[in-house]
Amino acid sequence: MKNSLIGFFRNFLVAAKNMSARNPRRVFGHKTPTELTPYVNRIVTDAILFNEIPSPTEREELRVNFIKRRLTDFGIASVSRDGEGNVWVLFPGSKPTDEYVLLFADIENENYSPLDSLVRLDSYRATGSGIADNSIGVATLLVLAEYLQKHSVQYDMNLVLLFTQLTSEGEEFAGLRSFLTDWDGKIAFALYVTGIQQGNIETNPLGHYKLTVTANTGDHEIMENITGSSAVSILSNIAFQLGNIKWDSENNTTLNIARIIAGVGYGFFPSEGFLELEIYSGNTNFLEMTKNAACATIEKIASESGAGVNIKTNSFIPVGNPEINSFLTESLRKVHNELKIKSNPVSVPDKTAIINSFGVPAVSIGVTRGKKRLAEEYVELVPIETGFRQLLLLLERSIVTEELLQP
Repeated sequence: MKNSLIGFFRNFLVAAKNMSARNPRRVFGHKTPTELTPYVNRIVTDAILFNEIPSPTEREELRVNFIKRRLTDFGIASVSRDGEGNVWVLFPGSKPTDEYVLLFADIENENYSPLDSLVRLDSYRATGSGIADNSIGVATLLVLAEYLQKHSVQYDMNLVLLFTQLTSEGEEFAGLRSFLTDWDGKIAFALYVTGIQQGNIETNPLGHYKLTVTANTGDHEIMENITGSSAVSILSNIAFQLGNIKWDSENNTTLNIARIIAGVGYGFFPSEGFLELEIYSGNTNFLEMTKNAACATIEKIASESGAGVNIKTNSFIPVGNPEINSFLTESLRKVHNELKIKSNPVSVPDKTAIINSFGVPAVSIGVTRGKKRLAEEYVELVPIETGFRQLLLLLERSIVTEELLQP
């Protein structure tokens, strides 16, 4: 099926409107090709191939090898790698400078499944666990490298394409933090290339905590006369009480019960289970206060019920900095307008806040549209061409480009 994808996409890409991008700041006027179909085809095929590679493995070795092999296929000889599992390629600027523009994508798939991550394709969608976020982002960054190499596009500033393992040995964003800390040079700004958020513009990036609460009441027979509550009752009580708390007077902080799983089904006493919750806030102090208050409430409920609980922090994203990102969000808004992409201002947690914490402006770029549901995750195929053109145009609008003269 994959070998016939180019012919397969010919029909549905007819519906995608071809647009060309002009940049008055370009030196010799490298112009984005009107026909991007071959690049769009490879974004889809690379995303499918990448999505089906097992994850996680030791330092994501299998996925890293795929990325290195593809970059070598494009004729890029100098591919760098560090001990944290980061892989990157550098496109030097046309002028001597220590300034860099960073584009990065996340190579992990925390929801990988040998069956669910097999991609199913029809005329409109690619469906599979992981395809909506990381795989489309990685494939787009790979094809961008191919495009820059083939057309000999060079920027006034150095361009770095980074494929990073955001979680390493249990430490979140370890790979990205290590790269930023060790990088010798000034990063002017960064773009996070991701999947289904096409049109989104982060106007007020929120901070975010993801917590997992595990409850255990001990094993019992279903009809055994015991004191205390089951894991279902305890976790439901925790969810009910947390959901009825007003966390700040201006309602800028939210606690969401994301999922409850307890018990194994009929005929068995539900002695263990877990609850996943997330906390959002645009205020760092409120974010920390809410987390501490929620944990104290959970422990109190568990103690009164005689159950054992464990609270684990799965993820933390700091509050972003919309002020230093403002020139990028404005540029992105103009690109959306030029390409007739409907801009959607959002206030959600964003991984670019990690870049902000290093004092570097950063925004997320969504390549396409799609959905992540309980039993289905998919991306739409037709918007990918506009999404790729969006990325090229944003680079052209943000930094000066010129075309290298071929010998």
